[in-house]
Amino acid sequence: MSTDPEKQPTKVSPISSVDQDESTLANDELYELSDSVLNRKLKLINDAIDEIGFTPYHLKLFFLNGMGYWTDTQLTYLESSVRTFVNYQFGYTYPVSNEMLAGGLLFGALFWGFSADLIGRRLAFNITLLLSAIFTILTGVMNNMASYCIFVFLSCFAAGGNLVLDTCIFLEYLPHKDQWLLTFFAFFWGIGQTIAVALAYAFLPNNSCESADNCPSHLNRGWRYVYYTNGSIVLAMAILRLTVIRLKETPKFLVSNNRDEEAVEILQKVAIKYNRPCSLTLEDLQAIGKVEINDDYRKHIDIAGTLKLMYHHVKILFSNRKMARSTTLVFVSWLLLGISYPLYSSFLPTYLATRGANISAPDVHGVYRDNLISNTVSMGGPLIAGALLFFFPWLGRRGVLFIGGVMSMGFLFGYTQIKTRPQNVALSALSFASMYIYYSALYAYTPEVFPSVARATGNAIAIACTRVMTCIVPVIAYYSDTSSSVPIWICGAFVGVNGCLALLFPYEPSKNRVV
Repeated sequence: MSTDPEKQPTKVSPISSVDQDESTLANDELYELSDSVLNRKLKLINDAIDEIGFTPYHLKLFFLNGMGYWTDTQLTYLESSVRTFVNYQFGYTYPVSNEMLAGGLLFGALFWGFSADLIGRRLAFNITLLLSAIFTILTGVMNNMASYCIFVFLSCFAAGGNLVLDTCIFLEYLPHKDQWLLTFFAFFWGIGQTIAVALAYAFLPNNSCESADNCPSHLNRGWRYVYYTNGSIVLAMAILRLTVIRLKETPKFLVSNNRDEEAVEILQKVAIKYNRPCSLTLEDLQAIGKVEINDDYRKHIDIAGTLKLMYHHVKILFSNRKMARSTTLVFVSWLLLGISYPLYSSFLPTYLATRGANISAPDVHGVYRDNLISNTVSMGGPLIAGALLFFFPWLGRRGVLFIGGVMSMGFLFGYTQIKTRPQNVALSALSFASMYIYYSALYAYTPEVFPSVARATGNAIAIACTRVMTCIVPVIAYYSDTSSSVPIWICGAFVGVNGCLALLFPYEPSKNRVV
């Protein structure tokens, strides 16, 4: 512990915190909560987290939470890469497995997200990857489409809560000056999809049927190998989560539910372990009073009481005009994103096939090679977003969102004019990278503008918005004229609109602390 008084941060006493007027708080925290006691307690928690600073514990959280992003996109690209060969073997043409994937991710986001605000973040963090790994490995064993789809759904249901909770957990431990690191989580997304595509490239070309006319299981083992390998990777990451770090519940969740003693104990342990100062005491929190925002609802632990508490958390997201505007714009952004990105991915292969032989690769090896290049380049998007926030902090989250959205629109519009295979690879890679600038900033921004008492709920609904549209996109792709460039124009327009919507967001988390 540091003993130099000049190096010690100013301690906010409970009395001065209670006596502060709202204008003073508004200059420090991002938004006001209706429960002034909770608002002031969260301010003290923020003070303590800023006082402790960034530690090796945060670095472990960064990588272990990033594995959740990794798994989400890995399973998505895994299913899309093997879908054709699974359909060959089981005699299907409609992408029913893609619908089950989207449904699993949708219900997983809602289930784990809402439950995280009810019982805490720790349980989901510890078991979601483990369950997902087990179900993914078992998916490769299935011998008919019905059982295959069931396990696709279960694996994605288990993994669906990761995008909801990973940013929440990391954010609620993170000092304000380091919150820009949230944008880097999408880098793990790029790793996951690149690994999925690379494994598909390794196993599918030489271990798959060429058509549905003659596709017995013994000639079509490639998709099973892909599932076994991807599932094993997820299992290894699940074991790392359980062994490298024993996650404690986030202090902000604890104080929101009148568990002040546990919150102080966790912060003090982190400070002591890494020799950092932490002047927060239990007396500081208890002197402010009791949090009432959830208290009445938690007295009735039954189905009706749980539903009322869930509805109460949703109402918090719209508790005043400014917060309602913010929440609505964030949900609309996710909804439009859920149309544009999957629609682009679904229409692209067929669209390219109509452009001529010199646009696409002539064989399966070439297709996967080009796809691997595009997905590898996509990892640069989150790095660019993080660099923009670090070197140009005046841009803020909203500025980076605008840049990512408008750049994506330009590259997608340009994509409709490609004439050669190198142009195809280049524009595909640039489109992915620019969209990931927007994606990474939005994934970071979303949990920041929801209050901790309902953060997982808001995050769950936001991601559910994009999952709902993901369920609809395969239907559009199946019944529409995919040879037209119109869908790509629509995708570009939607991403551009999202970039402009970001300028209307009322909150800028880079300037104020989240509560």
